[in-house]
Amino acid sequence: MDDNSEQRDKAGAGGPDFLDLELSKVLLSEAESITREAFRELLKDAAKARFQARYGQQIEALANLAVDELLADMTTNLAIEQQIAEREATRKDLEQKLRDCLNPGGQADSED
Repeated sequence: MDDNSEQRDKAGAGGPDFLDLELSKVLLSEAESITREAFRELLKDAAKARFQARYGQQIEALANLAVDELLADMTTNLAIEQQIAEREATRKDLEQKLRDCLNPGGQADSED
């Protein structure tokens, strides 16, 4: 008997551990996982529908308030960023302006 037939015989009689997971078991496990996920999604949808039915207007008002506040903060932050960028642009030539102030005729400092 060759090595392959011995391995097949062992596999048929309980065989190595790696053969315990047959394809059908893997597929069943995957199907069970998907069904659990699908059930959770159905529960989530039902909960969302119940919230909407009982508190729809309040939830919408709360969401609108939260969005409006976020947008106000974003607008303010963007305006501040723009002011900072403008200030940085004005300061960009500061070193040259400083040299011009300290050396008014453009002459180099002479050593005594």
